Amino acid sequence: MPRVSRAICISVAICLAALVFSPVARAETGYRYWTFWTVSNGQWVFSQVGPAGTAPVDGDVQAWRFAVAANASGSTSQPRTDPSRAFERICGSVQQPDGQIRVAMVIDPGVAGTAPAGQSPPPARGACAVIDESKSGADALMAVATPRVQSGLVCGIDSYPTGECAIAIDTTAASIAVVEVTDVLVAPSTAVSESAIAAVPAAADGSPVPLIAVGVVIALGLVGAWVLQRRRAS
Repeated sequence: MPRVSRAICISVAICLAALVFSPVARAETGYRYWTFWTVSNGQWVFSQVGPAGTAPVDGDVQAWRFAVAANASGSTSQPRTDPSRAFERICGSVQQPDGQIRVAMVIDPGVAGTAPAGQSPPPARGACAVIDESKSGADALMAVATPRVQSGLVCGIDSYPTGECAIAIDTTAASIAVVEVTDVLVAPSTAVSESAIAAVPAAADGSPVPLIAVGVVIALGLVGAWVLQRRRAS
């Protein structure tokens, strides 16, 4: 066999062997769901327990982030705000009532790239949950949001998303952000739980002074109109 023909046969054999013995590329399976986070040493920590298994104390920060995780045991898509500053920014103006605690809650619905088809993530927000000292992280979530729970899983928060619950998806078809530095709580929400609103001093609400001032302005306007009409009539 000529050398050129022999070389061609060897090359073809190598290529066929590579096709036969090389592993078949397979799509990676991930999971899209609301991930739960706590804070330790000023850093976000993916929680290995559900919110009902946590016992927050005053000054704690907890967060929920809707994202795609490469596996069910962890996520690299952290809540998009600085955990070391979250409590002061969200609960700093809320006084601690007796027998209750304040928990800064971050609700981050994630990015459009990981949203279910036909749905858009609502804006992220922060809210201060004021709950009894004996309550759990699940109570803190329910104090500031409306979760949709199925078989013990938080499937949706404030109606997002709809129609699914922690589904498995092909991660090649979804964007998974490994590092995100955008702070979505540049202007955090001032919304708090009903307990926190009730804890605000009564003197700060319902003051009659603004109503009196408006009444005086209206009265002066009516008097001026009457005087002007009299002058025209005369």
